[in-house]
Amino acid sequence: MSTLFFVLAFLIVALLVYMGRYSGRVRAEESRLIQVAPEVAYQRVADLAQWQAWNPWLEHAPGAQAEVDGIVLAWDVPQVGRGEVRQTGQTPSRALRQRLKFDLPFAFGGRSDWRFEPAPGGTRVTWRFKGRVAFTLRAFAATVQGATALDLRFGLDRLAALLEGKPPAYTLDYAGAQDQPARRFAQLAHRGALDKLAAELPPRIAELRAQLAAAGLPADGPASVHYLKTHLKLRTVECRIGLELPEAAAAPDGLTLYEPAAHSAYVLRFDGPPEALELAWYQAMQRLRVEQRQPHPQLPPSAVYPVETAPGQRSVVELRLPLKT
Repeated sequence: MSTLFFVLAFLIVALLVYMGRYSGRVRAEESRLIQVAPEVAYQRVADLAQWQAWNPWLEHAPGAQAEVDGIVLAWDVPQVGRGEVRQTGQTPSRALRQRLKFDLPFAFGGRSDWRFEPAPGGTRVTWRFKGRVAFTLRAFAATVQGATALDLRFGLDRLAALLEGKPPAYTLDYAGAQDQPARRFAQLAHRGALDKLAAELPPRIAELRAQLAAAGLPADGPASVHYLKTHLKLRTVECRIGLELPEAAAAPDGLTLYEPAAHSAYVLRFDGPPEALELAWYQAMQRLRVEQRQPHPQLPPSAVYPVETAPGQRSVVELRLPLKT
């Protein structure tokens, strides 16, 4: 019994030492120009009752009502999350300070700062968060930080669309689970910086079309990008760019043949500029969590691009996340 005790004690100490290597700090900041006066933007954020229309943490529960009690906005939605925003300080038309607290899907919190600065064409709105995750989640602080940055960015995008009275810069259509038939792809490997992917994909797709055309194979269908590995901390991505092959056709030299079996996939249709696609992927994964669906462990997620794709061009891209059945 004493040996077991010492083994358990050693494992606990080792775990504490390992977790102690991480600070648990979460830092995120997003900024954008909104074409309204500073006092207009400030008032929309300072009035917690108006958060219902753009709160990024209620994207997957549009019918849920957050409660406002004086200086506190709180929500508790099964499968979505539980959190609150508390006003702690303000400089009218210029700055706000708040406390953000989240209990579900995991516990963390910190200070939220807003700045509203006059700028040519409107107001430069900056949303900053500084906080920490719980000790047991320290090793995942970088992941939480990345997710928080996307939440802030998504919230600012929705806030801007409301204040400017314009169509949103992008739209997300959660189409749900759909059956995917067996397919055959000729694929071209690609590895590079995540932030440069939107600019690098069009010429790579054109290169793939040229290779297939030179081999006498169809090259005019939609392109599919299968994502093998995405490293958010390093901001790198490994993927394969593919075009469907006719039945029994072989992949030309230099290309890889990929034949995923029929499966079910969660589908999200994104309509907007390529630089916002990262937000679409994030929201798609959030929707899987909310609907309690499990991604397939062997099949990679993919994005299907229209026939014509140009850098910076708004287009409809279909995201497909294979599901575990």
